[in-house]
Amino acid sequence: MLELPPENLIVIALVSSHHLAVTVAALDPRAGEEPRRHKEFPVRWADFDHAARVEALRDALEQTCRPMGLEPRSLFIACSDPSLSATAVTGWSALGEDVQISEHERSFALGRARTHATADDREQLDVVPTHWTVRSRDGQVDCEDPVGQIGNHLTCHALRVTARRGMLQEFRAIADDLGLHLEGLIPQPIALYRGIAGRMNKGGTQLVIDLGARHTTLIVRRKGRLLHLETHPFGGDTVTDRIAVALGVDGLRADDIKKQIDVDKVPGSEQDGQQSIFGELQERQRQLSIAARAAADCLGGFFRDRARQLRDEGDLLSQRGQVHLVGRGAAIGGLVGFLSDVFRLEVVLGTGSKGADPGAELDGLLVAGVVKCAADRRIEHLVEQASSIRGAAGGVWAWLMQPLA
Repeated sequence: MLELPPENLIVIALVSSHHLAVTVAALDPRAGEEPRRHKEFPVRWADFDHAARVEALRDALEQTCRPMGLEPRSLFIACSDPSLSATAVTGWSALGEDVQISEHERSFALGRARTHATADDREQLDVVPTHWTVRSRDGQVDCEDPVGQIGNHLTCHALRVTARRGMLQEFRAIADDLGLHLEGLIPQPIALYRGIAGRMNKGGTQLVIDLGARHTTLIVRRKGRLLHLETHPFGGDTVTDRIAVALGVDGLRADDIKKQIDVDKVPGSEQDGQQSIFGELQERQRQLSIAARAAADCLGGFFRDRARQLRDEGDLLSQRGQVHLVGRGAAIGGLVGFLSDVFRLEVVLGTGSKGADPGAELDGLLVAGVVKCAADRRIEHLVEQASSIRGAAGGVWAWLMQPLA
């Protein structure tokens, strides 16, 4: 049984194309934000209709929350979608004279960054501050947190994450059918960034590639600042489909073959795979040869386009830095060396920890990130409620009003 009050408990559903997970986290005055229980379920979410999604999530919530004696009343949902993209926005607060900047001015400037209009076919999911500029009589400085700085004008620089219009309503309808309040929709790329950011190097370009089953996300941090985010309808399933077509086999067989290839060692000529076959071993070698070439062509076409756009069109890739490759698609043989040639940067699996499985490490990074995102949003809601109902608060309320790292 959990003894913390309801405002200190957070329930988060992480939705992916091939699985569903539920995390229960606590906002503890002693330990900060902390996952208390996490459970994963093999669910083909992308193949389900609305009713099947409601039932899958209901079952996952019951299996996760019931052993804790917890009956959730509200829910955060973390999800990805090929329509996710991000643009730079700013917000500001004019103070008139040099004063010590408070949390109120910070919130006001961030609030203005959130008010930018979106296109008719887009809706805003999140606005993530990347840095702040404080102007005073002595000049201006950029900083990560403006609270406590002295200035007369504050500018918030942020990335605004948007998605196709209607996605928020789809998840709100699922929560409604479960009798739950949807507290927020968390973009998984932002959660991933928050989970991995503290384990990246500081210098140069840090590019995170999350190669999933159906979606691939690229996140760029440069000089310690989040600059770019994009998600595409491309993933490990795309590679499987290409192999299936090249070999004339079904998807299950193609997926099995995909696990055996090495895209960094592709045979040189097309004829290598077309010679007469004199046994099972030669047939297997022929299939692997054709599959590796098909996978390399598929991956190369996609990632070379991304590298060209980031480097030549966006000026986002420097000559030094690292690529962090995560996701279940990262297990494709030879992909580290292959992407190193494409991006001309060192590529490491996950955070670079030796022996770590990139798929399993992704789960840990996502859980840490979604808990941070959900905790910040819950605290923001509580701060708004406290200021409108009872003003300054003490005890647990005072702690909850402090932003989490």
